[in-house]
Parts: sequence; C-alpha cells; structure tokens
Amino acid sequence: MTRPVKVYCETSTIRDYLKALRDAGRITLVSFPYENINKQTRERAQPSRITWDSKFIFCDDTEITITDHESEMWPRIQAIVQRKGSQNDYDVRHIDSAYKTGCGCFFTTDKRDILCRRSELESMLGMRFFHPDDDRLDFEQWLNGQNG
Repeated sequence: MTRPVKVYCETSTIRDYLKALRDAGRITLVSFPYENINKQTRERAQPSRITWDSKFIFCDDTEITITDHESEMWPRIQAIVQRKGSQNDYDVRHIDSAYKTGCGCFFTTDKRDILCRRSELESMLGMRFFHPDDDRLDFEQWLNGQNG
C-alpha cells in the first residue's frame, strides 16, 4: 500500500472530495493554525518563522514552539510571493511550512500572490499548487499519478 500524500490546506480550502480522499487513506490533510484551527486536518505542519509577535498564536497552544527556524527556501519563496511589493509573510509562512512538512501539494484560493506564481513555486519546491474548485480535475489526475 502506498503512503498517503500530504496535502497542505489553507483555511477554507477543504472540500468534500478532499475529505473523501482523506477517509479513503489516499491523502493526509495538513494545516497550521496561522489563522484558524482546522478540525478536518489530522496533521499540523512544522511551523516556519514563528516569532513572539506572530498573530493568531496563543500561549496555551503547547504544540507550537516559538522559533525563528525557517527552511533554506524561505528567502526564495519570499522573493517570488512578494515580487509585486506585497509584504505578506503569512503566505510565505504557509508555503514554507508545507515545504518543511514534506507536503506534495498545497491548496489555496489566493490567486493574487500564490496561484499566479505557481509554476515558479512548483519548479523550485517540487510541490504542486491547486485551487480547490478550479483545479479539482488537475489535482485528481496528479494524485492518481502519485499513487499509481
């Protein structure tokens, strides 16, 4: 039996078809509560560049350690995502956390800062990027190729 593919899901990207694939053991849904705790996911991403002033992180969350350890890819991810002058480190944290956790793909609805740059991110990180509605068929085809 093949291992389930780790699928990073930003807030509000989980759809019924992803839950069905999770329940069938084909994927593992991964998230990190930068914005919200997602009860549909079973695994939390390894945090990336969480500092004392990070918003949405609470002291009583014992699974999170305050650290400044991002992956070696952080500056390259940041250069791509923030190319048009965006200063949104939350997107960079999400992507870097997914990368550090070994996710095969990343679900987001962010067309402005992430999906419009997916080809650069995919070739650099070896991780696919999908919109949960627009790219469903592409994702299912990709997943079938991963699981043989």
